Amino acid sequence: MAITSQEFNIDEALKQHISALRRTLKEHNYRYYTLDAPSIPDAEYDRLLRQLEILEAESGEVVPADSPSQTVGAMVSQTFAAREHLEPLLSLANAFNGVEADAFVQRIRDALGAEISEAGLQFIIEPKVDGLAVNLRYEDGRLTIAATRGDGKAGEDVTDNIRTIADIPWHLNASDKSIPDLLEVRGEVYMSKAAFADLNARQLLEGGAAFANPRNAAAGSLRQLDAKVTALRSLSFFAYGVGFGGRELAASQSELLALLSSFGFATQETAVVNDLSGLLLGYELLQQQRADMLYEIDGVVYKLNDFALQQRIGAVARSPRWAIAHKFPAQEVTTVVNAILWQVGRTGVITPVADLQPVAVGGVMVSRATLHNIDELQRKQVYAGATVIVRRAGDVIPEVVKAIEVDEQAIFPSLPDCCPVCAASLFRVEGEVAWRCSGGLSCSAQLKERLRHFVSRGAMDIEGLGDKLIARLVEENLLSDIAKLYELDFESLSDWQGVGDKKIANLKQAIESSKQKPLARFLHALGIRHVGSATSAALATYFGSLDALKLADEEALIEVPDVGPEVAASIRSFFAEAHNCDVIERLLKQGVEPFVPQQLHSDHPLAGKTVVLTGSFSAVQRRAAQEQLRTLGVKPASSVSKNTDVLIAGEKAGSKLTKARELGVMVADEVALMEWLNWK
Repeated sequence: MAITSQEFNIDEALKQHISALRRTLKEHNYRYYTLDAPSIPDAEYDRLLRQLEILEAESGEVVPADSPSQTVGAMVSQTFAAREHLEPLLSLANAFNGVEADAFVQRIRDALGAEISEAGLQFIIEPKVDGLAVNLRYEDGRLTIAATRGDGKAGEDVTDNIRTIADIPWHLNASDKSIPDLLEVRGEVYMSKAAFADLNARQLLEGGAAFANPRNAAAGSLRQLDAKVTALRSLSFFAYGVGFGGRELAASQSELLALLSSFGFATQETAVVNDLSGLLLGYELLQQQRADMLYEIDGVVYKLNDFALQQRIGAVARSPRWAIAHKFPAQEVTTVVNAILWQVGRTGVITPVADLQPVAVGGVMVSRATLHNIDELQRKQVYAGATVIVRRAGDVIPEVVKAIEVDEQAIFPSLPDCCPVCAASLFRVEGEVAWRCSGGLSCSAQLKERLRHFVSRGAMDIEGLGDKLIARLVEENLLSDIAKLYELDFESLSDWQGVGDKKIANLKQAIESSKQKPLARFLHALGIRHVGSATSAALATYFGSLDALKLADEEALIEVPDVGPEVAASIRSFFAEAHNCDVIERLLKQGVEPFVPQQLHSDHPLAGKTVVLTGSFSAVQRRAAQEQLRTLGVKPASSVSKNTDVLIAGEKAGSKLTKARELGVMVADEVALMEWLNWK
């Protein structure tokens, strides 16, 4: 049969599209693996790679060995010496939903045949750390070579830099296991969230550029020419597998991880399940815990646990058939900026905000993203019409990471001449980046933000006063400062649409109940600059009363834990301002009585101890329990570490409970908690 010109053109167009995709992906591989400077989010790369795989399958032609669908990583750079891996370091295929995870499980069942019963099939679930893979070679138990993934066959020699990472032993602990003469250990180098924040703070302080995310920071830190620089970057490492010489050491992945831990490596918490429902449950649990973890993960990894079965299934060109990465919803995506808006905060800071074409980020639709300040906006080269990368991690407010392919003809935004809300002049404190509105409480935007903060759950906790109601109360001149909340004319609200008698009654009760709050909550509600909830608690405990705090000089303030010269100066400045003192006096006259809970139980069993609460409790809310424990001299903490004394676990306690048991931390239940809360 003759081929028509139309069929020929369609075929040629498909080939050209495939060729263009391969070139694009190779360029992105080079930027990601070699330059540590990716120009697109991971989710966009995954989408392009998936598109290439589909088109290659549709074409029916033999896929070349150098196609990105068949290769791992990128060519080794010339900056470091190349080191061959004794066994290839493969990548993982991806699943993006439950259907694809189901297909993975079904492929394994089909490959193994009917002799493997469903009950006899075990999978292990591991968090997928957002870092970079390295291969460690040990000879007679001694670390001799460390290399990056590279192209999967050879990587860059980063041995000196790897030796600066405390989680990586220079000599393996033999214990009661014989170590092979030659052994490759695989794992992930990463940077914790805390280390990443510290590094970016130093970068900005020294006039450098901030890193976009912990993965880029870790990659850049590991590939420093000077190992002393790497040592300052606080890198970490998790071991997750072995290469040459390792498969005979254990019968399963779970046994191998236990062995690697005994060798001296840090390993992650894992779970072993038997079916798809177990895999998906593990995925959901880790996604819920993601924001509270000390490091970034971008998904979970499912592996067939049994090594003998892994060997039967084998691998394709770039990835094993017995493992897959189930990715979380993208936290970095691309979209277009409609306009740059200017927002006024409660302290008068003028913040640029990008109005975006709505896009799903981390499972949430985002249409606004912060740009922090005018300097950051200019550095990231963001403007109306720009295509940008937007990031949202956990519950963090979405932010613009950077613009892509900046148009040289673009008009970049500049700082407004005056406040965009009240038209007052702007000023900048020497040594600070932020510009501020000089309008004070005459600026309705500042007043609204202060009121929102004052009534928030962590402050005075006044339910029923939402953003819309606050905005209207300010616009109707019924609220001119926070003290007016306790002088509110409720009768004037009765004819407002949506504000009925029940809502007014509830609002009255909430405002009345807020009059009795701990001093720490009251101080936090006042919105003193640089004074958050932790500092407020420290001030309340140290001074014991509002009057004592108001009279304290900077020298006395600096004696308080977590209070430095800048915070002390801010506190003194706040109480020196006549308007602030007037508002506080009016609050007190209206019956607001901040108190310091008496610490009657210095002999309490938990006094002075660090205690973590996790899970849900039936008899008490966790936040309330933490506050009550604090009044008893206990130190509540949010995460489990070697410094934790007690973990109190309620229902559905997850990874914190597992970690506590691994560290040998004392674990108690809700019954013990209630006894401690009612200690006499």
